[in-house]
Amino acid sequence: MGDITRPWVVDNELSTRWPVYTRGNVGEVSSTVATPLFWSMIGGPPSEREWQQALAEFGAFDTDEFRDGVIDIQGLVHGYVYLNLSNMRTFGARMPGATPDLMDRTYLGDREAPAYVPHPDDQRPEYTARILATVQRVMSETGRPDIEEHRKTAEKLRSARPDYSSMSEADLVAYQRLVMREYYPMFTRTHLRMVYEGSIVTGALEDAVAPFADPGLAVRLTAGLGNIASAAPNHAMWTLGRTVRQSPNLTALFEQGVASLDERLRAATAPEITDFVAAFDEFLYEFGSRSTQEWEANARTWEAFPSIPLGMIDRMRLQDEDKNPVQQSKRLREERELCVTQMRETLADQPGQLAKLEAALQSVSVYSPAREQSKTNTIRVLHEARLPMAELGRRYADQGIFDRPDDIVMVREGELDALVADPRSFHNTIVERWAWFDRLSELEPPFIVEAGKIPSVTEWPKKTDPGAETAVSGDVLTGLPACTGVATGVARVITDPEDAPDLEPGEILVAPLTDPGWTPIFTSAAAVVVNVGSSMSHAAIVSRELGIPCVLGVRQATKRITDGMVLTVDGGAGTVTVH
Repeated sequence: MGDITRPWVVDNELSTRWPVYTRGNVGEVSSTVATPLFWSMIGGPPSEREWQQALAEFGAFDTDEFRDGVIDIQGLVHGYVYLNLSNMRTFGARMPGATPDLMDRTYLGDREAPAYVPHPDDQRPEYTARILATVQRVMSETGRPDIEEHRKTAEKLRSARPDYSSMSEADLVAYQRLVMREYYPMFTRTHLRMVYEGSIVTGALEDAVAPFADPGLAVRLTAGLGNIASAAPNHAMWTLGRTVRQSPNLTALFEQGVASLDERLRAATAPEITDFVAAFDEFLYEFGSRSTQEWEANARTWEAFPSIPLGMIDRMRLQDEDKNPVQQSKRLREERELCVTQMRETLADQPGQLAKLEAALQSVSVYSPAREQSKTNTIRVLHEARLPMAELGRRYADQGIFDRPDDIVMVREGELDALVADPRSFHNTIVERWAWFDRLSELEPPFIVEAGKIPSVTEWPKKTDPGAETAVSGDVLTGLPACTGVATGVARVITDPEDAPDLEPGEILVAPLTDPGWTPIFTSAAAVVVNVGSSMSHAAIVSRELGIPCVLGVRQATKRITDGMVLTVDGGAGTVTVH
């Protein structure tokens, strides 16, 4: 490969109006180098258009504030996705009750950033009025029927999936574009708007519990809500795991290892095994779009790689019944209801503060499930656009045109027509891009960059560099409380969900990130510690639904903690103590 200091294939020019960018928040859902197909088909321009519109619908911006046809809210620097922190600071300046400093704490935690420089357009009364109207709407809503309609639409699209193997190469491209043009914009814009609307609810809850001076109170009040879409796979996997545990024939197949397990299951003829396979296929139909790196064009989805969910089921079958997520959710719900009763009694003579609490609780019960369902809906739709691209990649690999099916992701969306017209002409370009991609993937991108001040990529450290001192006995690592509870156990560092079979019952999972593809592993862990994340991240919401003590945002946890360390995780205090 040649000069990697040049911009990556789909890098974009950073904004000078909003010049500061961060990997905070976005790094947990896009941890690797963005492939050309992902950024040009899914992220980048397609998402930017909807993101700008979502902010305008929220009332915080006008679309004409953004550069026409250019990416401002996101950034791609040597292949790594960034979020525009300056833009979020403007949001904080315009949002009643918020500040630019609050946005820094939300997205950066305790990390430092260049000082906020006010812009004349940051604070304007017309935006405040529009945002207040949104706040009033959000806090008065008792349901989100639009999210339910989207769920039905996504389900209908899934049920109408065509037979990709019978389609021409041009038809595969056309179908992908149909889904991305007719469905994806509406779904992703709604989800992005839900993120901002959800922040209103989070802020309202924190304000309502502030008089109690209990940092873990807001976490307890968002536990055991029920109907959390990203927790549903855990419940389904638990049921499948119980089926395995109760069947000697299934247990014998699982104990041979996860490798080739799917093939062994499908080759068996015993009735309980064929029943299990049928139930597993139903699981894949419903949840097969899930994965880590869920926005990527070549995400390793459960449908395409069934060994991943089978590995998670394998861990669940070993758990005792007290880990049953249904029972855990019931326990958390009862604890939450008791907590609410006690708070109501305390505030009985403070009607104003009690009204704040009641409004916040109502909004939390609406928005936590709705936010997770909106993400699930969006990913399910996106999956139907990725599959024809996966078929195209497999077809060209089978014909010897591609070296591997994944080669398709090294092609930009705008190059697909040329690819179909002359696929062999792309071979050298794809090989060069993979080599380039691999070299960038070795690097640790800066957490914060500024337009015009990006350090040379040759100065970026490698991900394999130590980067942090290993923790020693007595150290207390701190992060964000995600789910209350205390657990002590042996640490198991897992950097990929495909390594789930390494996790033994009673161990503490230490993981790098928090997207929904990870969360089924939570059920098999005594507690969870994660490098990144926030109080409204998917891991936080799911851990609170499952009752797993969880601490997020423990900086470099996967480097400071090693396998075999004994840890005590206090999910309410946000601490990890090394013994």
